[in-house]
Order: sequence, then structure tokens, then C-alpha cells
Amino acid sequence: MALLEVRGCHAGYGEAEILHGVDLHVDHREIVTIIGPNGAGKSTLIKLVMGFLEPTRGEILFDGRDLKGLRTDQRVNAGIAYVPQLDNVFPSLTVIENLRMGGYLLPPAEARRRIDAQLEQFPRLAERRGQRVSTMSGGERQMLAMARALMTDPSLLLLDEPSAALAPALVDQVFETVVEINNQGRTILIVEQEARIALAHSHRGYVLADGRNMLDDRADRILADEKVREAYLGGAAGT
Repeated sequence: MALLEVRGCHAGYGEAEILHGVDLHVDHREIVTIIGPNGAGKSTLIKLVMGFLEPTRGEILFDGRDLKGLRTDQRVNAGIAYVPQLDNVFPSLTVIENLRMGGYLLPPAEARRRIDAQLEQFPRLAERRGQRVSTMSGGERQMLAMARALMTDPSLLLLDEPSAALAPALVDQVFETVVEINNQGRTILIVEQEARIALAHSHRGYVLADGRNMLDDRADRILADEKVREAYLGGAAGT
């Protein structure tokens, strides 16, 4: 059984339908990346899973459970965490204060244990534990956003454009962190414009266009697909 299944989902904003019968599945301990042009419905799909939108048709199953009608906080309690593209940390707070916000519903002793675990996993954050986030680099902020999401101990981590506005060296660093998180047994679903690097660190991928499934396959096969390279990956391999 897949950890996450999206079956024939239609969704949008008001009368504007963005997704037209999209299907997707993510197996336990996979990294799956969704790529496609702007306006394809990638972020809409991930917001659908998190509960910011409800499908007008179709269903979403998480670990075999229908998510219909569950609020976002209930989905978090079920084991789903979300790192948005923007506004994913509190700049005026310190690293430790941000982590505390991620675990504010936990008993104090458990919150401290999870904070210690995140600081051990992210040594750079440990070095900056008392530093205000407004003074940190983009890559450090993205690490903190992921660490804060992990405070809820999710089974599924949703990442919306984790490379946004980062320098190339920092993008590599962020995706190395994604792989480390996956190696700990967590399942990860990514929406990403930097398609090459995201697919290079993924097990499988989906291509969306105009709110519809265009292709799903192993990530290496998508990277090697000539039509996909020309349409979405900037030309021939290695260019």
C-alpha cells in the first residue's frame, strides 16, 4: 500500500479549475518530485494534500485513510508536514525559538528531546542556536524550515520549491539534506522548478502540464527522456 494516494483529483480556486483529474502515489520511504511548467498545478496539488484546498472530485488517501474533511492541523497530527516556498520561518525569532514553535503542542520534555535531535541532525543550526533567523543565509533558513517541520515527527514531508532563491551551492546542500532525511525513513514529496537536481536526488517523478498527468516514471528515466529534457529540463543532457 502506498503511503500517499491521489486519485482523480480536480481542484482549483473559485470557478477556475487548476487540476483536472490528477493521479499520484508515493510509496513508503520514497522521494518523489513533481515537475512541470509554471501554472501546471504543482503547488496546488501539494496544497491539496495538506488540506489548504479540498478536491471538487476525487480522493486523497494517506496510509489508507481518506483525508476528506480533515483540517490541516488534523493532517499534521496524522503525520504530514509541509514546508512552504515562502514565509517558512520566523525571521525575528532565534533558531531555538523557531524549533519551539514547531513543537509548541508537545509536552516540554518531548519538545526538548526533539529540539536536541534536530540540532544533532543539523550541526549548522546547533552552531547558530541563539542567532536571529533574519541574519542567516537562505540555505540556513531552508534547513531550519525543514528542521521545524520535523518537530512533528512526520511520516510524509511536503516540500514546495525548496531551492527557491538559493545560490547553486546552497541548492546542492539542501538536496543533500533531503536525502539524509529520507535515509532516516521519512517519505518526501517535492514540488521543484530546479528539475534536474531534484530528480537526481529522487526515486520517481511526475510531470504535470495544464493540470494533468503527462508522465510518471523512475526519476532516472525522466531525466533521460529526450522530450522531457527539451520541454522541461533545458535541453540535452549535460547542458
